[in-house]
Amino acid sequence: MQRSDTNNRKGRPVAAALFICALALPLAAAPRPYHLELEAYPAAPFPWFAKFGTIDVHVYNAGVEAESLWLKGFSRNGDKDITLMNPVARFYTSMALSDMTAMIRRLSSTEENDLASATTRVQGPLAGRVGSVRASRYRLVYGPAAWIDIWTSRDIPESAQLRVVVDSMIRGVSPQTANAARTIPGTPVYIELNFRRFQKVPFLKLKRLTWSNEGQADALKVGSYYFRAPVVDAIWK
Repeated sequence: MQRSDTNNRKGRPVAAALFICALALPLAAAPRPYHLELEAYPAAPFPWFAKFGTIDVHVYNAGVEAESLWLKGFSRNGDKDITLMNPVARFYTSMALSDMTAMIRRLSSTEENDLASATTRVQGPLAGRVGSVRASRYRLVYGPAAWIDIWTSRDIPESAQLRVVVDSMIRGVSPQTANAARTIPGTPVYIELNFRRFQKVPFLKLKRLTWSNEGQADALKVGSYYFRAPVVDAIWK
């Protein structure tokens, strides 16, 4: 009995250490707070986006915010919609991501819709850097002189909500492209388009990466003195 008690006493520190490690695992696995700032230029390939100008995209641990000259929007993790705000009219409303996909599909031109039926192949990865960030290039190939280069980084925590929002937008133009993009790992930090009408045209650029989520709470909520739009069309005016 004495030997058994001794063994038990010796085993207690080990068991305690294992228990503490088990408690610490979820904390160690938690994503590091961050704020990824990107610039998007949707009007380059899609002229009907010109009214928005350059779009600033802010990615946080808790969701995504996009801001243009006269329209803002955000979508929190797990949301199936996006909240849209018009800072000039002080109106806001919510739009289902599926409705946004349908709207983009209606706005797409015939030439852009032709892209939807094109076969898409994924090439890569090719290791490199975008600024100071380690990244990998994946190429979506549509033909000998038609492709999209997507640079992603695994050093930045992946945002599931960013993927959901981007997928909803791309799917409105090309479901084939959306399906192919889904297979690419990492967080996008640079996207370049190469087609007949636009060659080496940046669609998305890395602007800044900060290891802090300061400003996240304000970015992912409706601002003060906003009123719900009586009709969705009021947001676009």
